Amino acid sequence: MLVAAPIVGGALGTLLVIAAAFVVLDAVLPMPRRHDWEAEERFARCARGRRRRGPPLELVDDGAGPLATARRRELGVELIRIDSITGTTEESKARLFDRSFRPDRSCGPRWKSLWMAEARGLDLPPVSVYRIGGRHVLRDGHHRVSVARDHGRAEIEAEVTELG
Repeated sequence: MLVAAPIVGGALGTLLVIAAAFVVLDAVLPMPRRHDWEAEERFARCARGRRRRGPPLELVDDGAGPLATARRRELGVELIRIDSITGTTEESKARLFDRSFRPDRSCGPRWKSLWMAEARGLDLPPVSVYRIGGRHVLRDGHHRVSVARDHGRAEIEAEVTELG
C-alpha cells in the first residue's frame, strides 16, 4: 500500500497511506480480547455436558448426625486439589451442579461473570470447605470451583475447616 500510494497520488494515495498505518498499528498494538463471547460459549458447553447427567454432587448434611458434633479445627487458607471436592453442604447447590461442577442453565449470569474475572486474572476469594479425611466438602464457592475447573486449574485456594 505504501508503495502504491505515491504512484496513485491524490486522495486515493492518502487513503492508502492511512490504511497502511492502520494495518501497522493493528499488528504492533495489542488489542484487549473480548471475553464475553468466550464466556458464553464455555458456559453453554459446560451446561450441555451437565445435561448428559454426570454423577450428582453428593449432599453432606453438616447440621445433623456425626458431622454436627464432629470436632472442628480451622486450618486457614490452603491450596487444595479441585478433584478432592466431592460434595456440598448446600441442598440447592447439589441440584445446580453435578460432581464435575458443571452448572445448570440457571447459573449463567453469575458463572459467566466469574469466568470473565478469572480470564482477566483477577483474584477471586477463597472457597470454603470442610476436610473430611482426604476429601473436601464445599460450603461456599460452587461457581468459583466450576469456573476454575473450566479454566483448567487443578488447585484452588480454600478456607479449610477440618472435621474429625
